[in-house]
Amino acid sequence: MWDTSGRKIKRFLVGLNWKKKKSRQKYKKAIERYILVLKKESVWWKTKRTKDTKQRALARLKKYWITMNQVKEALDRKWLNDLSSKIVA
Repeated sequence: MWDTSGRKIKRFLVGLNWKKKKSRQKYKKAIERYILVLKKESVWWKTKRTKDTKQRALARLKKYWITMNQVKEALDRKWLNDLSSKIVA
């Protein structure tokens, strides 16, 4: 029988899943980004740019419900204990 709906592609070809794979690294990357901002702040002091990026990184941590204890643990794992004094509570 003919396809009477006017489609040129058969239905079994259209039903494929074309969605991309979701990242499971969001939490890890958010923590790494905040640590990177802390490193830059320790080298360049507080500039307007580091201040703005730190606010964005904090907003991302808040969005993903990441606590400062988790950030401190990540700093301990990376042997960056001197940066833990710069963490905002």
